[in-house]
Amino acid sequence: MQHAKSHLLIITFSLLSLFVNAEARWDVKYFPNFELIDHNGKKVKFFDDMIKDKIVAINFIYTSCPDSCPLETAQLVKVQNILGDRIGKDVFIYSITIDPDVDTYQVMSVYREKFGAKWDFMTGDEQDIIKIRKKLGLYIEKIQDGSNNHNVSMIIGNQKTGRWMKRSPFENPHVLADQIGNWLDGWKAPQAKKNYADAPKLRNISRGEQLFRTHCAICHTLTGKELKGAVGPDLIGVIETREKQWLYDWLKAPDQMLAKKDPIAVALYKKYNRVAMPNMRLNQNEAKDLLEHIDSETKRVRAGKGKVFETFKEEEPVEDQVAVMNAWVREPIVESDIHAGYFTLFNMNDVPLVLQTIESKAYGKVEIHEMKHVNGLMKMREIEELVIPAKGKVTLAPRGMHLMLIKPNQKIELGGQVDLKLKFKNGKTQSLVMPIRSK
Repeated sequence: MQHAKSHLLIITFSLLSLFVNAEARWDVKYFPNFELIDHNGKKVKFFDDMIKDKIVAINFIYTSCPDSCPLETAQLVKVQNILGDRIGKDVFIYSITIDPDVDTYQVMSVYREKFGAKWDFMTGDEQDIIKIRKKLGLYIEKIQDGSNNHNVSMIIGNQKTGRWMKRSPFENPHVLADQIGNWLDGWKAPQAKKNYADAPKLRNISRGEQLFRTHCAICHTLTGKELKGAVGPDLIGVIETREKQWLYDWLKAPDQMLAKKDPIAVALYKKYNRVAMPNMRLNQNEAKDLLEHIDSETKRVRAGKGKVFETFKEEEPVEDQVAVMNAWVREPIVESDIHAGYFTLFNMNDVPLVLQTIESKAYGKVEIHEMKHVNGLMKMREIEELVIPAKGKVTLAPRGMHLMLIKPNQKIELGGQVDLKLKFKNGKTQSLVMPIRSK
């Protein structure tokens, strides 16, 4: 009996030691304690004030991000709503900027209000933030190219118990809320008992429904009943109220639609608290699948209401070769026969793509140029073929590779646009509209 008690004491002491060691390992000796500034302008310490003895979820964003960051924030609002009044009491969410030069605490406050977020948005010194990202394992050196590329993973943890793990902010919000609110808390909250017999039966879902769930459901409903405070409209019947080509253009490049001041795009932007729809880099076929799902779901929801409408149909689309982001032509400062253009091309294919030529009715000639060191001097040279790696991207930007647009055939002025045609080595082409802007 005494022998059994000794073993029990050893086991108890060992478990206590693990708990103490976990707490000690993830203390201020490990985490930096840099000073950050919250969205109210209050100065706080990263370890002492933000994470010590707390259950936390931390992600890194920047407010001018055109794609993933708005989706992350909208998704975390769903997590916030599931956790309810636990936010700010026993569960804390922090969004920290990676672009503090732009994201002052005032900018972060406005961004927070746009989404209806109730957690803290933080800014601070850029180098301090980089060191925090490194300690949290959310800094990838090879993608730090000055373009605010960043790891879109977030980290959730309980500093007191030493439990930490990376998560995707795009995880199902109920799963993410469960992991933050229960797993990290030692499952203290009472769990509702459910019968497996009541579980819904699995069914096959279409490609369009998959796209809606992963790309659209974060901000949009498809029920006919728009939620209060939504950052995007309910999409029931949208194919009746919008032209099909407009929908294709909007799904593929909403940032370009806003840049050229499309009146519908601008109206939606203003109506939904100036939250811009992110560029999700959908190709033509994906946009078609998504619209077909919206159409079929509209029909299903309205089935009992007797409304008849045209089924969404479209000719077989020509698949885009690349997804295009941040395409623009620089407004000429003085009269000149040579202008500059920029864009980022994403190749979603499993094989490299070769861009051979670019044509435009607006210019006599379009070339791709880069700056190279030749005999100690910087010289410009033309790139005959632009190779876009498989599952990779190529960026043309100021002070780097760029489009040289030669001898304009039309007036190039701020607010206008330039149409281009990209021709690839595989024989396929793709049209592109580039707004004219100052920067």
